Amino acid sequence: MKYAPARATCVQALLAALLTIAAAGAPAADAGFRGYSLEETTRFRNDWTLENWDNGGALMRYVFLNMPEFFNHSLIHRGGSVRALPVQLRADVAAAVTETREGRLPLAAYVNKANVNGVIVLHRGAVVFESYPRMRPHDTHLLMSVSKALASTLIAVLEDRGLIDTTRTVDSYLPELGLSGWKGVPVIDILDMASGIGCLESEEGAYENPARCYYQYEASLGWQPATAATVGSTRAFIAALPSHRPSGQVYEYTSPDTFVLGWLAEQVTGRTYAELLSQEIWQKMGAESDALISASRQGMPVVHGGVSTTLRDLARLGLLFTPSGRTGTGPVVSDAYLQKIQRQGRPEIFRAARDSKSSRLNGEAPLYNTYQWDFVMPDGDFYKGGYGGQGLYVSPSRDLVVAYFGTFDQGPEDNNQMASVARQLASSGLFKPIPRADRDERR
Repeated sequence: MKYAPARATCVQALLAALLTIAAAGAPAADAGFRGYSLEETTRFRNDWTLENWDNGGALMRYVFLNMPEFFNHSLIHRGGSVRALPVQLRADVAAAVTETREGRLPLAAYVNKANVNGVIVLHRGAVVFESYPRMRPHDTHLLMSVSKALASTLIAVLEDRGLIDTTRTVDSYLPELGLSGWKGVPVIDILDMASGIGCLESEEGAYENPARCYYQYEASLGWQPATAATVGSTRAFIAALPSHRPSGQVYEYTSPDTFVLGWLAEQVTGRTYAELLSQEIWQKMGAESDALISASRQGMPVVHGGVSTTLRDLARLGLLFTPSGRTGTGPVVSDAYLQKIQRQGRPEIFRAARDSKSSRLNGEAPLYNTYQWDFVMPDGDFYKGGYGGQGLYVSPSRDLVVAYFGTFDQGPEDNNQMASVARQLASSGLFKPIPRADRDERR
């Protein structure tokens, strides 16, 4: 991708208006979306079912923006001072030409045309692009699997504190898992989605067929209709899962791994998962809004995909991994954790994955996955995506964060392409890498 000056004029008027709003310190919200009418809200509430809530279209978007109307939730409290995000909107970022299914489009035009609900770009801790074509700035939006980045970050915080040793087996912390496929599985293999547990999301019908293990996992959490086979306790269900291969061999995406990480965090601290996220991450990062996490009727947190946040707070989470978010003493993301992500992944388990050859980010092959992050790139950038078109892209070397929300119309095949767009932005030359000496000085 490259910056095309000739195309910039088409967004100058828009940028001028946005800059006027930003000068007052308010989010640069698009004028097109004003929320839902009473008639629309009533229709969505009447049409909603456990079978259709994430199938696409306007209903899916409404549910993703209003999860507490349909599911039980726990609160992730914010606290303390809010981390300011100075607004320094850049016309060259809005006009940056992106290669997409819709053609070569400036970023601002693509966001408005594609299935993007909101997007924000931070550079050196400041907002350089922000758009809300299908949501409002204060809305909390479901993260789906981007929630996993919170679970792994919490584990890393507890690891730094000496409460968890990721080389130890998970059943040494959770004896309940010792009579199943989890016995002898090191925590690091669970972090890296290489547990060997045979409850795979890649299995045909995993999300629709009640005979599949993964369907019953989500049914136990209240995200799928229960059947006669559904186990009321998610922990009991997880504790009985068999393995289908030795751990540590192959990257196989399965969200029960993430549930176990949440259970582990609760076990070693004696605190609930929502409370841990609040005290260890949300309050320390300067969130401006409370977040939410979906929970079963028994109070089990949907660790793998149930967190809802504002877009700016998702960007603040990404900022924790950049020089601007790691200033001062005792940053949430330690040097050790950042190095584990950027330098200590296992390419061999990623290459062994069934779909590793098709896993690309803007056509580039990642080095590996690790700590629940989907892709770690050769330049140290990393990314986590979520069902429906959510994503968090972090480039520590460029002090860059791209966060976005989306929902599709017909199916996952028409998801937005913001993951590719984020990689194009990072590689565009608009955001020069920060010399390591300068990055270290910020620490």
